[in-house]
Amino acid sequence: MHVLILGTLRQCHKRLQAQGHQASLLISRDKAKGADLAGFYRNIVVMEKDASDDQWLAMAQAMHRITPFDAVAAFNDREQQCAYRIGQRLEIFCAVDPQLHELVTRKSAMREALGAHGIASCRYAFAQGETALRAAIGEVGLPCIVKPVAGEGSVGVAKVDSLDDLLQALARLGETALAAGVIVEEFLVGEEFSVEAISAGGVHHIMAITKKYKDPLTFVEVGHVVPAPLDAQTADAIRAYVTSILGAFNYRNCPSHTELMLTADGPRIIETHTRLGGDRIVDLVRHSCGVDLYEIASRQAIGADVAAMLPAAPVYAQSAAIWYAAPDAHANQQLAEVRGADAAGAHDHIKSFELLRDTGSPGVKVLSSFDRSAAAVAVGADAAEALRRAQASIASLQFLFRSAAQPVPSEGA
Repeated sequence: MHVLILGTLRQCHKRLQAQGHQASLLISRDKAKGADLAGFYRNIVVMEKDASDDQWLAMAQAMHRITPFDAVAAFNDREQQCAYRIGQRLEIFCAVDPQLHELVTRKSAMREALGAHGIASCRYAFAQGETALRAAIGEVGLPCIVKPVAGEGSVGVAKVDSLDDLLQALARLGETALAAGVIVEEFLVGEEFSVEAISAGGVHHIMAITKKYKDPLTFVEVGHVVPAPLDAQTADAIRAYVTSILGAFNYRNCPSHTELMLTADGPRIIETHTRLGGDRIVDLVRHSCGVDLYEIASRQAIGADVAAMLPAAPVYAQSAAIWYAAPDAHANQQLAEVRGADAAGAHDHIKSFELLRDTGSPGVKVLSSFDRSAAAVAVGADAAEALRRAQASIASLQFLFRSAAQPVPSEGA
């Protein structure tokens, strides 16, 4: 089978190759990597970052005329709706359910659907423009969360404790997001988790509950651990809650990543997606219970029945955790050196270690997941040990930034 792949999640691309399929890649310039050229792709076309869906569609048609495709796949939110359009135009298979994708990516529509199905949610309001935003905040009440109606990587998310915080929230959102629409949500108090699931034939298989760790000011994720350290009753309540959402939204044959807050009143959804979880959560699942969600999702993307690959319940042999380095730096500085990188990954319990920013790259204030600098994945007998090992790996790093004066050290933990 020749598969046209839109966007990233290259682990799934590699699984398709291992299954014996050919693949061509259509990707935006900001996501393309030099290593793609040396990879297995039959064809690679790079689109400008601001290219429209119509331009992607026209390019896919041109590629199809030269080397016809049997299916089109996309493993990220941003490209899935476009993949469906391409599949319809080229009359080839695409696993994306456009109605479901639109429902879960438009956060206000998702909240409305939860209410229609009687599923516990939170207070919320939709707004376009600053005047409407102020009114929405008054309706929802303080404190609240303000975020783009369709965003990723914690970009633009801000907590508003008082109206004095509004200017900062507006700056984080930006004019484009504010004009497109934002959602104001009740600030949910509790611990945050995500649920990784595969729906096959409308049956929902919960593969893992992930404990999430975020910066309390920016909401940028700094760590995760699988399985989440929960008692059986609480874990069952979370699984039942998410299963009710997947059923209400009519998930049929796709992965899902559902983020929620465990409040004093029980679990409350933050958002859900028709894709695998990011931040290497899939690797944590594989290290802890041996289930390869990349393999399953790649097969689903080309129409395979994966029900036989799904265990009745995952069995965890160990815990796995990831921790990130997220040092802030001024924009007039450059990353000069990262000390301790070789030693940080030199342990059997460290399953992967990666520097996410190159030396010479400009300093940033960490405001989204894309601004983090390093990541370490560790395993342990339990959640506490796995987390401690991942955190120790990151804490051993020292990031040095240079400016017009002299190098300025910044801790990586």
